[in-house]
Amino acid sequence: MTAPENALPLVLMGLDRDIMNRAGTFMQIKSMMLMTMSLIAGHVAVAQHVIPENTPLTTDVKIWHNHTDKAFFDAYGREVTMRGFNVSGEVKLAESGFKAFKNSADASKSLMLLRQKTGVNMIRYTIAWEGIQPQPGQVDQSYLAAIAQQIQLAADTGFYILLDYHFDLYSRHTFTQTSADTGNGAPLWAVSDVYGKDDCGVVCRFSWAAHIQSDNAVRNAIRGFWFDNWALNQQLNDIELLMDDGNLCADTDQSAEKSSSTVMVQTCSGQQNQRWHYYTDGTIHSAKDDKMCLDVAGGHTAHGTDIQVYPCNQTTAQQFIIDAFGRIHPMVDMNQCVTNQQTNLELAACLAPSSSTLQTQAFTLREGASGTSLTTSMDFVQSQFVWQIGEVVDYLSAHLSSQQQAMILGINPFNEPFDGGIGDMSYSDWDNDILWPFYQRVRTVMTAHGWKDKPVYAEPNVFWSSTAGPVAPATGGHYLKYQPGDGFVFNAHLYDQGRMAMHNLSVVRNGAYFSHLDLIRDEARYLDVAPFLSEFGMWLDGWGHTDTERVVNGMYQAMESSDSEHGRNRYLDFYTPVVSGSQWHWDYYYDHHHELLNGNPEQVKTEDDGWNGENFSVIADYGQTYHVKEGLIQRAYPRAVQGNIMHFAYEGLVPDENGEVMSWRSIRASLDGKFTDREFFRHTRFAFLAWRGRKSDAPTEIYWPKQFTGPLTVITDAGIYSSDVLANMPEQAGNEVIVQQDTGDESGRRILIWDDPDAGETSNSFHFALLIDGDAGLAADEQQLLKQAVAQQLKAEKSPVYLTGTMTRSGYSKDMGR
Repeated sequence: MTAPENALPLVLMGLDRDIMNRAGTFMQIKSMMLMTMSLIAGHVAVAQHVIPENTPLTTDVKIWHNHTDKAFFDAYGREVTMRGFNVSGEVKLAESGFKAFKNSADASKSLMLLRQKTGVNMIRYTIAWEGIQPQPGQVDQSYLAAIAQQIQLAADTGFYILLDYHFDLYSRHTFTQTSADTGNGAPLWAVSDVYGKDDCGVVCRFSWAAHIQSDNAVRNAIRGFWFDNWALNQQLNDIELLMDDGNLCADTDQSAEKSSSTVMVQTCSGQQNQRWHYYTDGTIHSAKDDKMCLDVAGGHTAHGTDIQVYPCNQTTAQQFIIDAFGRIHPMVDMNQCVTNQQTNLELAACLAPSSSTLQTQAFTLREGASGTSLTTSMDFVQSQFVWQIGEVVDYLSAHLSSQQQAMILGINPFNEPFDGGIGDMSYSDWDNDILWPFYQRVRTVMTAHGWKDKPVYAEPNVFWSSTAGPVAPATGGHYLKYQPGDGFVFNAHLYDQGRMAMHNLSVVRNGAYFSHLDLIRDEARYLDVAPFLSEFGMWLDGWGHTDTERVVNGMYQAMESSDSEHGRNRYLDFYTPVVSGSQWHWDYYYDHHHELLNGNPEQVKTEDDGWNGENFSVIADYGQTYHVKEGLIQRAYPRAVQGNIMHFAYEGLVPDENGEVMSWRSIRASLDGKFTDREFFRHTRFAFLAWRGRKSDAPTEIYWPKQFTGPLTVITDAGIYSSDVLANMPEQAGNEVIVQQDTGDESGRRILIWDDPDAGETSNSFHFALLIDGDAGLAADEQQLLKQAVAQQLKAEKSPVYLTGTMTRSGYSKDMGR
């Protein structure tokens, strides 16, 4: 390997190791390195090549023509891509105490196996609200100590960590011991009995997810969270229901001669007919006669239905719950609220908390005798959840080193949010009045507790881009009326609900998910935040249209590239932001669970993922074997790039469930005077990365999978390199390439590529790296011609990556390859 003639090595002063390791100083390092570059006697001097360390990540803007995108960058200025896994579904299970790993020894073994086997650089570490907060105003110190230790291990293993508050069906506490399914997330105190219990019936036998739309208990409980309802965890005696628009109280003129009467709003007088007892079962009794209860007249849910006092009868029409905004929701329809309509109370659609007329629905509960407001002493569910996030941040800040904290990406505060029924609202209203105000509350508490620079990873409604048709219609996007800013990341999930639900029986072939990931990129652009895909995958027993290897391979392909902008002509788009993400999932305990479903000793779950029949874990036998083809998850990817990524493609030649190799890409390039559209590397494993500009002295880093143990050829715009002559440490040659073991002899390899400033290079210069498994039979002169052809093609802003074989969608030209 020789240095270009115009490059001279330059030795830097040694950098203080304490500075290198101290969080928050990496931008200073970058500046110091950039300052060392200078022109000397017509030559370009370069900064010393050093192996960079992990740094905190930030999001920043990258612009290409009419596209403005946010991406992740490290403190050296490199664009970062993250590949990872969710660890783990064990957090859904009571057997582990709602921790991702049962103990730190298991965590250490599993995390090291994950890094060595797959080379991924991040994890989505799942935690459980139920584990953290057993009671309002309390956090479980032992739980926090356990997860802090596991997070420390992950950070020390080299993983970036996204903290995920995991919810599925909101909570297990809406289910009974005889229920066939369960949920996870919210603790018992946050799920009042007024919401009911599992009543889904036959439809939920086909899919546990059907509870989201067909189980009244699940839907009521999640609405209670979004409305920030009172936990109904104390009995309130002798109180007044005070309207916030003046000294007005809910009043009944109930007398012995009447069996019912309409509840009025009258000037507060302190009389017994304005006093109430609010019990933990949601009933509100008249203090004048405890046998009379607040009631929705006739149990009707129509707007304008009167609120009355009626003999207590233990029906849903006599159950109410108040939220932190003072709105009183009847359990017969939680999307309606008790409303003051010209002195009497009746039902109307709930107003948004920001509504200028909210005072017609806002009540304050106060002690009748003293007039003291009770609101500040009541436990509201969402408010308590947001409070405990601050406690968790404080604990981790106190117990993790600065280097370990630097590896925490941010917080995903709610996994797969769903609405539970929106009543008269639109989904635009739901996003603006319900979902995003919650994310803003989380953002505020994270900032207040010192995590200002760690984003909220905000998920949309779980059905926002649904492909399940009439079973789960898409709720849509582009609704938020403002751009939330750099404190947020758009955090989507992708499961092929159409194929899972038998609405799409076509086999996944080349290009199946381009449009799905483009939709995610588009929504992130609309919000002006970076995109992230924190869950994707397919169950393990998929076949045909749900073939696990085909579905997951197609999803990775679309995270890396697209062809949406040039009419499906088989060449990839020249510019496609790579979407970082974490696959579901890595279960160290697969097939070794012992979970009592809903605490029922007659329903012990030991097989698969141990939860609701799920079967997704890519590993078995405590990480010793794979459930999927190893090539599916041992993938090349660009960890960090010196400039802005234009596009990336990886051809892994993964076999599907039937053994058919998915050969989906080749390289096709033209070189003036030599050849036109010549094809290279059909049926060859390769990775191709193109980037623009030079924003860092730190090298581009590409991970090369463990499964590829043979020779490696690296072709860049600056040279051609063979792995048998590549050094494993920098030799201070210009534009050098080195190869190292990633995490020891049992791991894959990391390829480090330095692009040093060359004469004539500008901020718009294109660079590339083509990594080839072996040499594909190309002689040295052919490799040189290929290098020139790719550079020429990139200069013309055209990708050399060509889509081969049968495409999933129609409209493509005939594959002209051999």
